[in-house]
Amino acid sequence: MFGSQTWENEEHISDSSVTAEEKSISDVDFRQNGWRPKIRFVVAFLTGGFVFLFPIQWEGQTTIPLDVIMTLIQNASTAAVELFALGTIISGGVLTTVAEVHYRGAPVLSDRTEALLELEYWRTATVFVVFRLAAVFFAFAILLDIGPAWMLADSIVNIAWGALVITVALVIPIGAIFVNLLAELGGLQFIGTLAQPLMRPVFNLPGRSALDSAASWLGSFSIGYYLTRNVFDRGGYNKREVFVICTCFATANLGTVGAVAAILGLLHVFPVIVLLYIVSTLVVAAVLVRIPPLSTVPEEYIADPDPEPQFTGTVGDYLRFAFNEGVAAAEEGESILGASFTGFVDGLKLAGTVVGSVLTMSMVVLLLEAYTPLFQYIAEPFVPVMSLLGIPDPHMATIGIILGGAEFFIGGTFVVEADLVTQVFVLVVTSAQAIFFSAPAPMMVDMFDDIPMRFRDLFLLLVMRTVLLVPVAAILTHGAAAVGLI
Repeated sequence: MFGSQTWENEEHISDSSVTAEEKSISDVDFRQNGWRPKIRFVVAFLTGGFVFLFPIQWEGQTTIPLDVIMTLIQNASTAAVELFALGTIISGGVLTTVAEVHYRGAPVLSDRTEALLELEYWRTATVFVVFRLAAVFFAFAILLDIGPAWMLADSIVNIAWGALVITVALVIPIGAIFVNLLAELGGLQFIGTLAQPLMRPVFNLPGRSALDSAASWLGSFSIGYYLTRNVFDRGGYNKREVFVICTCFATANLGTVGAVAAILGLLHVFPVIVLLYIVSTLVVAAVLVRIPPLSTVPEEYIADPDPEPQFTGTVGDYLRFAFNEGVAAAEEGESILGASFTGFVDGLKLAGTVVGSVLTMSMVVLLLEAYTPLFQYIAEPFVPVMSLLGIPDPHMATIGIILGGAEFFIGGTFVVEADLVTQVFVLVVTSAQAIFFSAPAPMMVDMFDDIPMRFRDLFLLLVMRTVLLVPVAAILTHGAAAVGLI
């Protein structure tokens, strides 16, 4: 499947003759930044970290500020929140339809209209066009209570609409505000630079790939892909490095993991979940990069090689280096208010592409689960493995993980009524699966056709990732439970 004869290209440049320059951090000429960008970086970094990771007491429970913000909004007006969710679904359906019609050439809109509506952003596979349009039908049926009783049963609607749609529609744009503060005002560069000393020895990747990984975790997988594509086109990565970065590190971002955690009622242990998710991702990546198929992808460049200098220095040197990189990014970035607004707009767009698919897929999955034995049959062979690993609700956990390969939100939220340990375990596994076939897999195939990435290869890697993630996540989850963290 990954045979080298399929991947190698005589026109591309081999890695064998490339030598990286060695450089000490003490030799780097740091920029003399003023106090304004330093304050902007520190405020943005602390604000983003506080909202997502700082535990606070609220109404007698330990949670994080993001949960409090969402609760206050929902308590202010449930009707307004539902209308907002409906508007998000309708907007997504309309813009997706316009994009589909435009790119099929019947009719073709002007370049100005295409740019104004950002139609390329709304372009998607046919199956997701259907999902987004079907969601409009489901949303009106639910809100107006029009439709067959079996479809509008409380057990289905309360989860699909009440738990999933409302939470996702709120948490993505709200979370995007604070994620963008981290991504655009230096947090991305700070975290990425600090991780550089680990990338080469642990993952056999250039240190700069830490920025791509941080972009995926703090922004989205699409941001990570675009950053990777940009460096690849300039000779900064070879084919193997691109394949590893995209399939091992472009996992679910902090905001979407928070959205699922909110649906599951797990925001009070969200910092622990983030820790388990990151550790699981890194452990699995360290294994996969050393074995086929990833180890067999040729180390070829499609442009003149531009290898990264190998920096050396003490921990203090790296902290100073990382801080300087973060402040430099903050100096070039928007104001805090500007970055917040940009993040909110980006979050609205992302919600428009996600919420409709979540509603349709959740309705279909819940209806199949309620009225057919399909998922019981699919899960049956794997249930003994879950039982052996000590996971409560093994049937539900197995189905959630299987669904996670198709769509992260559906897989993660399928265990909304499961035991706490099962919820944490499934959320960690589905968050780290990375190769979701709802969007990341098609985007990889499209963006990196000169490597090339193929669906059959990505499916194999998804299976391998899941096989490794299940025992790793089980050990970490049981360990966290044993010491009272969850």
